[in-house]
Amino acid sequence: MSTNCNQDIDVFDLFRWLKGQLKKFLIYGFRFFRFVFRNILIILLLLMIGVVAGYGLSKLLNPLKTAEILVAPNVKSTAYLYGKIEELDRSASDDESVINKQFPIVNLREISIEPVEDITSVLKNLEEFPVDIVPRISENYDDKSNFFDKPLYAPAYDVHKITLVASDTIAIESFLAYLENQEYFQDKRKALLKSIATELEANKFTIAQIDSTLGAVPNALKQDRGAITVMGSNENSEVSAIITTKSELLERNTDLVQMSEGLDRVFKVYSQSNWVNKTSLRSLLIYILPILLISIFILYHLILRFKNRYS
Repeated sequence: MSTNCNQDIDVFDLFRWLKGQLKKFLIYGFRFFRFVFRNILIILLLLMIGVVAGYGLSKLLNPLKTAEILVAPNVKSTAYLYGKIEELDRSASDDESVINKQFPIVNLREISIEPVEDITSVLKNLEEFPVDIVPRISENYDDKSNFFDKPLYAPAYDVHKITLVASDTIAIESFLAYLENQEYFQDKRKALLKSIATELEANKFTIAQIDSTLGAVPNALKQDRGAITVMGSNENSEVSAIITTKSELLERNTDLVQMSEGLDRVFKVYSQSNWVNKTSLRSLLIYILPILLISIFILYHLILRFKNRYS
């Protein structure tokens, strides 16, 4: 019985405490709004000063700009691409760098590259990847792991993202032209294009020969009606094999045409963004300064009120 009584008292005390807290909240809220109403002109003035000062400082400090490029390296040039990006990043702050004479990077502040995570491309490229450094991806895959950040595994990905940060815009085409200016990979690209063209011509010649052979079949069948029954009962007949070969050659030619279209550059560009202002502290000054000035004003009055109460 006493237990139930104590529980009733505890609940009553809880509600009384909540009532007291709500009353304090309403009192402080009323005082705050009264303070804002009495000082509304000062607060608006501080707000305007903060916005103007923040806008002026953000323009004066020249906020950094950033752009992104998605590229697909051809002719096994991924390692070269990562090496060049690292070299550019190290040279970004070095005015005496040799790279500056080849590519104007005065405005460049930072450049980085990372693979676009795609487990499908990794599995597709495993056959060309050294077996001793290929982890068991199906078991170790984890979105939070740093597996995808290691340059060692970069060649396993088809697409890579280059991020540029600069104090002013840089001509993206000039940057890409600088990457393309590598004679070794250009020679490999041209040799591969020539090989593809040669294979295409050979396949077209073979397809023409097949069409010529198949064109003679109707005349042969007219002379020997029994051949139709033989062809229908034999799945591995020569005509059937010829038709299969033609289908395979047509599919191969389609793949070769797609390959040649993708070899227009050593680093095929899938997309590139426009230069946009990089989100940073300087770009948020227009919001930070007004809040800071008003907060200092309110804090000053709180300290003054506390001092007058307890003096």
